[in-house]
Amino acid sequence: MCKALQEVSKARSVWLNLCCPHLSPTETAPQTLHLERPTKLYTSHDLEFLFLRLKSVDIGCRRDGKPPVRRRKIETTNIANRMYLVEGGRWLLVASDSGSISYFDLDASTPTESILIPDQFEPPIRVLVGYSPEIRIIMSIDMDNDSAFLSFNLLLSISIDDTPPDPKAHGVQIWKVSLALDDQQQGVGLIAEQLASFPLEPTVSAVFCQSILGDHLALTLRSDQHEESTLTFVIEWKQADGDRTNYVRRLLNPRYGKATVCLPF
Repeated sequence: MCKALQEVSKARSVWLNLCCPHLSPTETAPQTLHLERPTKLYTSHDLEFLFLRLKSVDIGCRRDGKPPVRRRKIETTNIANRMYLVEGGRWLLVASDSGSISYFDLDASTPTESILIPDQFEPPIRVLVGYSPEIRIIMSIDMDNDSAFLSFNLLLSISIDDTPPDPKAHGVQIWKVSLALDDQQQGVGLIAEQLASFPLEPTVSAVFCQSILGDHLALTLRSDQHEESTLTFVIEWKQADGDRTNYVRRLLNPRYGKATVCLPF
């Protein structure tokens, strides 16, 4: 009897049935289990591991005042300017002042740094006394839910509060990030391909927040040459792609009146 129960507990159908309720959102709960490959590629052992880890995290979240169940320590070659945890919790993206993006696989027992996007410019010089230009990097993603494997568009905005700003360090980029696979169709890393980029006007001193969905993105930024110094624009990034600044954008939050289509600053 014990042998029969042990065999049943290893059956793939059992673990798949336990995982299924967590693979899609409900009216009362969000999706808590995210697969990065087609379900058919997950073995019984894979599904068992995912389900038991999910439950252990749930128990850990209820441990008031107790240390976390799992902890990962990472070390970067450059000082981190911004970090972003990709949906699913496995991949951590880290941006540096040179415009590079590295990533860590948090499923690994010892996460190591891998380069996703190499250095793009010289980082601003930090001075101890007087003025020091501030570089602001923001990342956000748009998951490709139609892809069988993990895939998303990464929106990367880089702004530097300097006069004049370095053109290479003052713009918006959209990258297609996909799962790198080995011969067994296992995810072993991430790869990136640039889809579009366009500059920010020199009058923009900082991008505060952003969002991307499909062919459109939204930026909330500061421009000291406007009466409304903080503005939010919606931009169709495929049309804006290029080295020009005269792309059309829609102003979303004017103090008076409705949203309008705007020309460049």
